Amino acid sequence: MKNASYYFLLAAYLHAELKVNTTQTMQPDKILIIDDKPENLYSLETMLATEGRIIVKALSGQEALKLAFEEDFSLILLDVQMPEMDGFEVAQMLKSTRRTRKIPIVFVTAISKEKKYILQGFEDGAIDYLFKPLDVEVTRAKVDTLLQFFHQQQELEIMNNSLATLNEQKNYFLGMASHDLRNPIGNIITLAQFVDSDAENLSDEQRSFLAAIIDSGQYMLKLLNDLLDISKIESGKMELQLKDIDLAQLVHTIISDNTFTAQKKNITLQYSIPENLPAVSADAGQMRQAMNNLVSNAIKFSMPGTMVEIIIENKDEMIVISIQDHGQGIPSAEIDKLFKPFQKTSVTATAGEKSTGLGLTITKKVIEAHKGSIWVTSEVGKGSIFSFSLPAGVLQSA
Repeated sequence: MKNASYYFLLAAYLHAELKVNTTQTMQPDKILIIDDKPENLYSLETMLATEGRIIVKALSGQEALKLAFEEDFSLILLDVQMPEMDGFEVAQMLKSTRRTRKIPIVFVTAISKEKKYILQGFEDGAIDYLFKPLDVEVTRAKVDTLLQFFHQQQELEIMNNSLATLNEQKNYFLGMASHDLRNPIGNIITLAQFVDSDAENLSDEQRSFLAAIIDSGQYMLKLLNDLLDISKIESGKMELQLKDIDLAQLVHTIISDNTFTAQKKNITLQYSIPENLPAVSADAGQMRQAMNNLVSNAIKFSMPGTMVEIIIENKDEMIVISIQDHGQGIPSAEIDKLFKPFQKTSVTATAGEKSTGLGLTITKKVIEAHKGSIWVTSEVGKGSIFSFSLPAGVLQSA
């Protein structure tokens, strides 16, 4: 297992990486102007030339494409009417190529003021028009604004790429740390349970300390397992092993998984399953985890002596599974918190049970990976219904 200093250094690296990646130096503005008349190029160059700006000229569409495919440009000013290849064709070529598709294009024209030509220009990728004869102030103002917009797009793309990279590194860090910590935590729980099995010579206080160790260890192990699940899901490494599953059998398994916990609070578990239920293709392990999260939550937040029901319905080629409790209910203003990581509502577990704050997030991701959806209806003082849908029949892909 890695020591604590390793994880500290990794965290420091992630922080430094964000600062480096989001403060990259921008290159000078390079503008490509295209016109088949040299006098028009000279006029545009005179208008736009300024310190820190490079103007590159092209007399034809072919020459412009060659330059654009070899150099990096911040903006292209493109004449519409040119021999051999007009501006519309050049724009189409530029927008069809990965290297040049993000460069903003402004059409410069003297005759194409008709609505159909303007619309065609926008369809071909232009973001604006300049009409000849050019107004010097308007032309400069538009170019300055478009260059600023281009830089903002660049900065946003750099930030998004940095955040995506850091998110991958964060998931790797969480997965690695959680994996490394599971074994020692498991050993602590096992040793504590071993001592507890032969605790006749311990005082009541010592036994309570031992129970606290086991309880805290089990909570920490649950948290680590949830963190591992989240890191796998967010990194795209959650692979579903799809096969036809018998929902009735799955429900019986869920009932069995939660019977002991329910009995401790005198909560009755019931279910309702229609006959001739269509097949559902799903990952049995992931679906069991998702349903266990919902049923265990229902038990956790229900008052002793109440009932939790699992209800399955066949609706419009979708299988809808609902877990209904008759407990405290959730304030409507707090419903949006439920599926967000580490978010908790004001509703507390009725027997002091602990929660990692990740179970519902994992459940939502699992359901959505199966091309389903999940929702909640709740009324304070009457209880909650957590429902999710799954496509009936065999899934083509997940």
